[in-house]
Amino acid sequence: MLAGRFVVGFSTNLVIVIDHAFKPIWFKEDLPLAIAIDIGFSRTGGALAILLPQLIYDSLSIFHSPTFRLGASLLTAAGFMIIGLIFALIVFFMDFLREKTATKVSKPEPVSILNHFKQFPLKFWLIMAVNVTYLPLMYTVVGIAQVFFIQKYGLSTDMANLANGLLFGSAVILIPIAGYLISKIGFHLYWLLTALVTTTLPPLLIFAFSNEESYLPFVAAVFYSLSYTLCGPSFIAMIPLIVEKRYLGTAYGIQRGSYSATYSLMSYIAGLIVDTIGYFVLQSFFIHIILLCIDFTLIMVFLDAASDNPILNVPASWLRRKYGQIKDKKSSQ
Repeated sequence: MLAGRFVVGFSTNLVIVIDHAFKPIWFKEDLPLAIAIDIGFSRTGGALAILLPQLIYDSLSIFHSPTFRLGASLLTAAGFMIIGLIFALIVFFMDFLREKTATKVSKPEPVSILNHFKQFPLKFWLIMAVNVTYLPLMYTVVGIAQVFFIQKYGLSTDMANLANGLLFGSAVILIPIAGYLISKIGFHLYWLLTALVTTTLPPLLIFAFSNEESYLPFVAAVFYSLSYTLCGPSFIAMIPLIVEKRYLGTAYGIQRGSYSATYSLMSYIAGLIVDTIGYFVLQSFFIHIILLCIDFTLIMVFLDAASDNPILNVPASWLRRKYGQIKDKKSSQ
């Protein structure tokens, strides 16, 4: 079982890294929209992955053997993985045709991993600083929110689960809209800054109001969902803007690996704080982390504004002109 979970976790992270590295090649001007649609489908798939196995297991109640019912549920999951493999092969074939019809394909230069790290600018590492603080915090909130809502506000298990599900559930609908707006407007850092400021509101609301306000978990979940909606498309789309195409795999590998490591650590720290000190200190801890993320983002805003070639916080029309010039230059070669 442990080996199986390791393989599933490793392959899942590998698929996410490859998926993110593919998108900037296919979707340049509309990259935030493509990322937003991807996040929306992944959240939907994650919800179905949680709900469907139990539904399939319960629907096979005519079979009295629990082993058979469990095996049928796992085989259904394996069938969906095979469908995903078929889609991956289709994408591989489409990308092969795209590279084959390209005007000029440069041979990759043999570069060591250390040289890859040297190519990343300061703004990339600031993005990684936000990555290892903000995103793990959001998922840690989801992990502990249900029990917190039950203990602090006296919600039933079903209502607490509903409030907790709003965090990612409403984002499924809102993220494509946010991705479209970011693609058309630009200014990625301002969107990220807005998302971070929005994240500070739920803990402050929980601080300000008493335990009798049973609607607060739903309000907090909506704010968290709005923050996640604005952060996802703008955050992931910034990496291809400052990292060369041949280093994108390494960049997204760093992004995913650092997130997974920090999420494990933050989950442990959050559980330790809850068990030893309480939720009040945990909320203060979360607020300080968000303020740290805001500081990192403001530094990026100042660095980009002072740069001779600003690219993270510019209008979308400017980026479209830039990509158009690159496309014209390649076609003329």
